[in-house]
Amino acid sequence: MMITTAAKAAVDGFRQETHLAARPPESPAFVVHALGRDFGVSDEMARIFLHQVEVVAESDSSALVVLRHTDGVELIMVTDSTSFSIRAATPADQAVPAAPYPRMRG
Repeated sequence: MMITTAAKAAVDGFRQETHLAARPPESPAFVVHALGRDFGVSDEMARIFLHQVEVVAESDSSALVVLRHTDGVELIMVTDSTSFSIRAATPADQAVPAAPYPRMRG
């Protein structure tokens, strides 16, 4: 299946807003907002994550996408209803320590 026009516009919008295609590998980190949390990621991981989201959108299905971030690894379910954003990290993002991941009890 082909990628839908809406999905293509969203992916192109992320790419233009963050200049992912133009940044060299040593550029500042990015922040991916998903699952109600912010994840600090490298430039390389932002590119990989965006590419995997494109692949899922093109196949018109849902899938778990790996997101390796500064505090570990997350599996993010990407579907038509999943929302996330990617933006360049600011000095304020890097100064704020990440909240600990909630532990399950029982």
